[in-house]
Amino acid sequence: MQYFLIILFFILVLFLVVWPVQWAARMMKARNTGFWMCLLALVAATVLHGLGLLAPAAGSIVAFLLSAAGFAAILGTDYLRGIGIAILHFIFSAMILALLSLVFGISLAGLMAGL
Repeated sequence: MQYFLIILFFILVLFLVVWPVQWAARMMKARNTGFWMCLLALVAATVLHGLGLLAPAAGSIVAFLLSAAGFAAILGTDYLRGIGIAILHFIFSAMILALLSLVFGISLAGLMAGL
């Protein structure tokens, strides 16, 4: 029973992470909006974001632009729509985090302090 709950929790977290990418991809009319392609795009964008943070000057901007390129390349859209997907992904993820914190009574300050 315990393993079942762990697997169920893992699946729930996976859907909560990929769902905003799917919404954003559909809003930006990307060609690939399936779960597995969005998961792959999210992993690639995360890796590219990490690489972009290594840039000595303006690392955050470089990281954002690289992650947008990852979204655009894998989800099958142009670069400007990839930027839109990256922005919408951030907005939707923040909304889900705020909603979950309200539902479960978790303090957002406590969550952010853990990061």
